[in-house]
This record gives sequence, C-alpha cells and structure tokens, in this order.
Amino acid sequence: MRIKNESQEYISVGDLSVGFSENIMEPTERLIGETFTLFYKNGKETKLTFLDIETIKVLTIEGGQEEKHISSYHAINPRENIYFIDFIASYGDTQSISIILDVEKSIATVITGILPTKESVSIPILKRAEESMPLTPVNVYFEHAAVDTLYTESVAKHEQTTDLIGKRVQFEYSGKDVYEHIYINEDKYTWHCISGSEKGLSDTDTCFYYKIDDNFYLFVWIEKVIPTLGIVLEGLDTLRSYGKIYGYEDYEVGRVSNFPVGSYAKVVK
Repeated sequence: MRIKNESQEYISVGDLSVGFSENIMEPTERLIGETFTLFYKNGKETKLTFLDIETIKVLTIEGGQEEKHISSYHAINPRENIYFIDFIASYGDTQSISIILDVEKSIATVITGILPTKESVSIPILKRAEESMPLTPVNVYFEHAAVDTLYTESVAKHEQTTDLIGKRVQFEYSGKDVYEHIYINEDKYTWHCISGSEKGLSDTDTCFYYKIDDNFYLFVWIEKVIPTLGIVLEGLDTLRSYGKIYGYEDYEVGRVSNFPVGSYAKVVK
C-alpha cells in the first residue's frame, strides 16, 4: 500500500494485510437471521438478509430494475446498536460496499468504493494535476438511507464533522505496525508509519470525516500512490479503531484484497 525507507518501495495491499488484522474485533452473530431494508432519497431500495455469520443476500431495486447477489461479508458490533458491515459486490465492476447500520436511529451510511481500471491507474499524477483531476484514481461514494422506513426529508443522517481536525492520533495495528494520523483539514490528512514494514514512510491523502455518535467517528481515506480505500470507525473514548482496507492484491490491476483491520489508539495531540 505505500513505499520503504531508502528504496522508497511502496508495498502492495496484499503484503500490507499480513499481520494487520492482529487487533480486529471478532465478527458479530447478532445479525444472523435478520433482514433490513434501506430506503434512499432517490427511491432506491436495498434489502439485506443475513443468512449466517458469513453470508449475506442483497437485493437492490432501482428504477424498476432488480440486482441481486449473495456475498460473503464481515460484520462487527463496535457500539450498542451500531454495526459495521462490509462485503464485495460485482455489478460488472468489482465494488466494495461498507455500511454503518445505526439500528437505534434507524439510519445507515453506505460507502461504495470502486478501484480504478488499468487505464486510469496509468495516468501520471502530473497529468492529473495539469487537468485538475483527482490525484487518486480510487472512487468513493457516500449514500444515506433510512432503515425499514421510507426516506423523508426529516430522516436524520450521519453528518460530516470537523471534530478531528487538528488532532494527531497513533494507531497500533499489530505488535510491529504503528501509524500516526495528522488530521489537517476538511479533506486532507497525513499518515506516517512509526514502525513496521513501511517505517519512515508518510504521505498526505484525501479523506472524509463523519460523526456517528459521541466520540465515535467514521474516517475514510483514498490513497494515490498504491490505489487504496481505507474505512475505519474510531472511538476516541475507547481508544480503539475498527474497519477495513481495500485495494488490488499486488501491483497489477486484477485480484482484489479486502481485509479487516483493528487497532489500539493513542491521542498524541
């Protein structure tokens, strides 16, 4: 996912996954047998049926058309009545779907990540800058939905926030992998590897912040050097984070890697 001291060799997402799941939260069994329907502002509906601890059935209806598939999924329950659900869907192109399901508020935030094509990856950063294109070829989309009730203008949603801006937080993903985040402004942050395979590496990338609950935030980032999407829930009171990292398994466009991550956190500033 990023590059290595003297040689500045960015490692692949597949290599990064080794050991990065040491501090993850165990999957929850609470959703087994449950069905939830998400209603969106544009009229789209998505029905989620949790068949067992690792299999989900998804039915999406939009514009009179139905899309259905069965996927393996990963779900955790980091706070009471709040779930992080993650799976890979294929609608011609492989997509990462992550859902913050807030059962108590009957709302959901849905994050769709789409990895770039080979042609998009090949566009140099200088050309992207010259043509005012995003520096990263990774695309991410956010949607808000009502859960088991029709969407209306009065439906609440997880709002974007500036609460994290100015903070500096360290995350220990494993016994050897420690990173720090410096939250710079509304859409940029800097990561720095303190120890681990990428020790000494750092970069500044595009990010998004949402407030889910008191001291509980959704943080999403997309990287430009190795095309990567990261999604985590950060608890500044519990000092834990949980989520996933998604990207191509190696340096070639093709097989994807989508793996859970978890960390112990420390607020430095």
